[in-house]
Amino acid sequence: MYSSRLYDVRVLLAAPDAPALWDYSIWQRLVPSLTPLLSSERGRTSLRMLQTDMRQSGSPNQAYVRFGPIGWNEKAHRKWTHGSPDTGVESGHWDFYSFSAWSPGPGKCADCPPDGFMAVVNETGSERGLKREDCQFAYSVLVAIACDVPSAELKMEQAFTSLSTEIPSVLKAQTRRVWSPLAPCTRTGEQFHSLTDMDAFGAPFVTGPTQKSPPSTNMLVGEWRAVL
Repeated sequence: MYSSRLYDVRVLLAAPDAPALWDYSIWQRLVPSLTPLLSSERGRTSLRMLQTDMRQSGSPNQAYVRFGPIGWNEKAHRKWTHGSPDTGVESGHWDFYSFSAWSPGPGKCADCPPDGFMAVVNETGSERGLKREDCQFAYSVLVAIACDVPSAELKMEQAFTSLSTEIPSVLKAQTRRVWSPLAPCTRTGEQFHSLTDMDAFGAPFVTGPTQKSPPSTNMLVGEWRAVL
């Protein structure tokens, strides 16, 4: 199943002045349309998170914000987003780097990859050393749903339309690919990124200075189609 399950995959590159998806006010509006894509009859949705506390010194490991298990419900959304009723003051010291959402969580995916998946990677901030005014895009958003999930096309369209409405973008693109191919594929000498790589790295960028080139599908590994 890992080498054959096909996914509808979409990528959005947020404009340099786009609001942060991880701000509670934005995330709260996205949750209703993302929930069908990130829900599974096989088990609960689970989020993986990487944020640092800018007040901490020492090793990067010491600076990580420890959230513990994060699920998909209002209590969990308030726990990790910035400016929520629970994190209004504390999150002012956090530097968001990335998160991924698995539906169901990785613990339920030993024999079959997730039904729905999402990954967000921040391209600016202290971790990247890049400021908003110097970037071509502020962050990447990748969403994927297995094509054999009931109403997969509708769930994806609802989710991606909502993302496109809330987040001004410089590029939107679509492709189809399996979760993890049996053998590496290549495109002009570049390693083909399976969706397993997306958990840690987000959108599959071609190796090189992506922030120095005008955003286009040529930045992405594999065959992508621009979405209007």
